[in-house]
Amino acid sequence: MKKIPPYVTTLSAIFVLAVVSLISTSSYANPNQAMIELYNQGASGDADAVEQVNQQLKVVLKKEGATPLTLIYLGSSETLLGRDAWMPWKKMEYTERGLAQMDKALNLLSNREQTQVKQPLVNGLIESNLVKAMAASTFTSVPDFFNHFDRGYEIYIELLNDSHFVNHDFSATAWVYYYGVLAAMKAEDVTQAKHWLQQMRLKNSEHPLTIKAQQTVQKEAA
Repeated sequence: MKKIPPYVTTLSAIFVLAVVSLISTSSYANPNQAMIELYNQGASGDADAVEQVNQQLKVVLKKEGATPLTLIYLGSSETLLGRDAWMPWKKMEYTERGLAQMDKALNLLSNREQTQVKQPLVNGLIESNLVKAMAASTFTSVPDFFNHFDRGYEIYIELLNDSHFVNHDFSATAWVYYYGVLAAMKAEDVTQAKHWLQQMRLKNSEHPLTIKAQQTVQKEAA
């Protein structure tokens, strides 16, 4: 059986946790519910669904123009294409292209004047927080030679201290905290990992991801 690189399975898990539903009242053109469901199907391992949603997102981008959400999902789908590619150079090409799209999403987000209060909720998070969370999770999960880990970790530090983020329901933020803890452990920043784990415990000590995060910290810090 072909061995799957750890970062590939991690990325799949991230996208499944991050993308369940899309509820948006934004005036900007964004991926619709059907696209998000197709994307979620692809993140779960359906390579055909990844191809389809990637093409659909490209159509949205061409017709409606770039938005942070469209670019972050397009970048994610490109990374999933890298996951499913057989040839190493194709994996590199798709992953690099996906990361570049995510960089564009973050840059576009930083140039927006829309306040956090006015942003639509997307999967329980305000739009900008979801974009940042997906970027941070991906940047810190791909191999180090893509040179995105440091930026991803910086995003986590910013995001997990954002007042709007910490006030969201834990059911929507648990996955972000969890992958933030994993990133902190990867960075050998045990103090930060334990701090975020403590936040998870305070919010819901019985949540499955809180338990997984605690097990990870205990194992790695032993």
